[in-house]
Order: sequence, then C-alpha cells, then structure tokens
Amino acid sequence: MVMIAFRQGWGWLVLAALTVSTIGDEITLLTLMFRTAESAPAYGVPALLIVELLPGLIAAPWAGRLIDRRDAARVLVLVSALQAAVIALIAYYPAFTLVGTALLSVLFTISSAATFALIPVLASGLGMTLARANSFLEVVRSLGMLAGPVAGGVLVGWMGSTNALLIDAASFALLLLVVAMSGLRRVPQKHETEETTLFADYRPLLGNRRVMVATGALSLEVFATAIADVAFVFLIIMTLKSGPATFGLLTALWAAGMLVGAALAERIIGRRIGLAAFGTAAIMGATMLLIGLAPVSLVIVAIAFIAGGGANSVHNVAVRTLLQSECPPADHGKVAAIYGAVTRTATIGGYVVGGLFVPDDAPSAYLVGGLLGVGAGLIGWRIFNGRWSLVHSPRSKGV
Repeated sequence: MVMIAFRQGWGWLVLAALTVSTIGDEITLLTLMFRTAESAPAYGVPALLIVELLPGLIAAPWAGRLIDRRDAARVLVLVSALQAAVIALIAYYPAFTLVGTALLSVLFTISSAATFALIPVLASGLGMTLARANSFLEVVRSLGMLAGPVAGGVLVGWMGSTNALLIDAASFALLLLVVAMSGLRRVPQKHETEETTLFADYRPLLGNRRVMVATGALSLEVFATAIADVAFVFLIIMTLKSGPATFGLLTALWAAGMLVGAALAERIIGRRIGLAAFGTAAIMGATMLLIGLAPVSLVIVAIAFIAGGGANSVHNVAVRTLLQSECPPADHGKVAAIYGAVTRTATIGGYVVGGLFVPDDAPSAYLVGGLLGVGAGLIGWRIFNGRWSLVHSPRSKGV
C-alpha cells in the first residue's frame, strides 16, 4: 500500500501543467534536431537519437525503484527542476547538447514513471475513473504531439533555437511549481522501503504472468509500429510519389484520429480493459496491412491513418489502465519502468528492421509490421486471457 494526499481543486492545474510541459518536450525535440542538423557532423543526428533513448533505457530499473521507494510527487518536482536546468544549459551552450540530451533521457524516464504512478492519485482526487484519467492524459499527449512541432517550428524560425529551448525550460519550471503547490503526494509506507537487491524488488512483478504477457505481446506491437514508422517518409516519396504536403496531411490525420480516440477511450474500453488493449493492437496492425496492400491509394492510406491514430490512443489508455490495475500501487513505478524499457528496446529494434526495407520497398515494411501487429493483438490476447496457458488463473476470464 501507499499513502496518498492531494489538495482539492489543484488536479486540473496539475494536468494543465503536464499539457504545457508535453508541448515543451516536442518543441525541444524539434529544436535540437534542427540545431544538430545545421551545426554537427553527418553522424550528429543519429547520435542525438541514440542518446535520447539509450541512457533512459539503461536507467529504467533504478528509476522504477526510486519512484516506488520515495514520494513520487516530490521526485517529479526535483526532476522537473533538473530538466529545466539542463535544457537551459543546452540553450546557452550548444556544445553541451549530446551530454545534456543523455541526462534528459534519464530524467524523462524518471518523470514518466512518476507520472504513471501519480495518475491514480489524480484520478482519486478528481473523482474520476482510472480509465477517464488516462484518457485525459492521452488527450494531453495528443495535443502535445500536434501542437508541439508546429509551435517549435514557429518559435525556432521567429525567436531562434536558444529562446525556443528556454520556453521549454520554463514549462518544466511551471510544472514543478504547480505540483509542489498542489499538495500532491504518493508516499510509500516504511516497510516498503527496506533495503533489498534490485532483482528482489522486481521479482514479484516478473512473476506476474498477466503483466509479463501484456508487456511482451504489446511490445511486439510497438516493434511492428516502429518498422512502419521508418518506412513512412519513403512510402510518401517513393510509393505515393508525393512530398511534404502529403507528409503533413497524413501526420495531421493521425493526430486527429488520436484526439478522437483519446476522447472516446473510456467509453470504448468500458470494463473490458484487456480486450481493449489487445484488440486495438490488432486494429493498428490491420491498418498497416491495409496500407501495405493498397499503398498507391492516398484515400485508403488516409483512412488507415485516421483509424490507426484513433486505435493508438485507445490502446495507450487501455495499456496504462491495465498495468495500473494488474499490480498494486506500491509497484506502479516499477511496472512503468519495465514497460518503458521493453518498449524502448522494441522501438530501437523496429527502427533497425525497418531500415532493411527502405528506400525502395516501404509497402513490404507495412505488410510485415501489420502481420506482426495483428499477431501480437490476437495471440497475445488469448495467452493473456489464459486460454493457451498450462496454468489457468481464476482471474483470467472476462478482462
């Protein structure tokens, strides 16, 4: 068990601050990409992408344990302060970019686990279901993905990269102030903070069949999607014989689908959280299959992107709700760390495999990704629900 506290009336301010911070993250990503592409050697951008993922992946187990052993809200305040400071340093000292990005990767891993653990606290304080709170968070993320790149492009062009980065630093300063003043708390009880080995801390989760099946199967969906992500730009250029306008249109349609999906997620999920998580994984796979089978039709690709974006949002909400429901609150930080580490690894692997199909065979990448996605959803659901397992749990029905 964990002891929780929350000052009434501040929940929506915390969620609003998270929205601003999410938009700021997208601004920073775009700004660093442009700055690196303009001033660094040819290997600069790939190096930037690696240090955005790898340090956080390595630090994930310790990040999860930190969140479950300390007050997650106070950790989020401290990490937000460090993120603001690191981004400000990068803004003023471009030579610090790679080192700073590596630090941000670790800090982002910690803040993501803290946010995951605090969502149930916010849901309780706001009097809403866990699925609704996760739906709202998904709306926040979708708005960040939609508004962030646009805002970043405008700010870099208008104010320069330094000022654009300082705006993101200010967004983290705002987040830490709001969380600190909200009274938000998630404090583990003393007996949960006794010294144990890292493996001993994670052993109960690693032995949770349903959590491990969900993590493994749904990470295969992430792997499949990453394969298609690599092929996306080549699908537009080489297959559709189009350019930036089509790229922008399809990206906007995906984001629009995500917003609609996030808004409807609670209603779609209902009480069938597991079915929603695995079912939407299969739907995303089906949309990739559709693109791979009819890659020259912009109309069909556009429809697939809208449906895929909507399914993606519902999937994200269902997965977070499922993981938060399948393990006790005292393990929320660790389960977030496990899922984050596995999905990051899957993303890196998907990027590598996707590179084998480009630039000339983007439709095949979508076909492979689609088959893997459909398989992850359908087969993963049957295993998760206990139908293909030698051990049948009494909890394995009807989730």
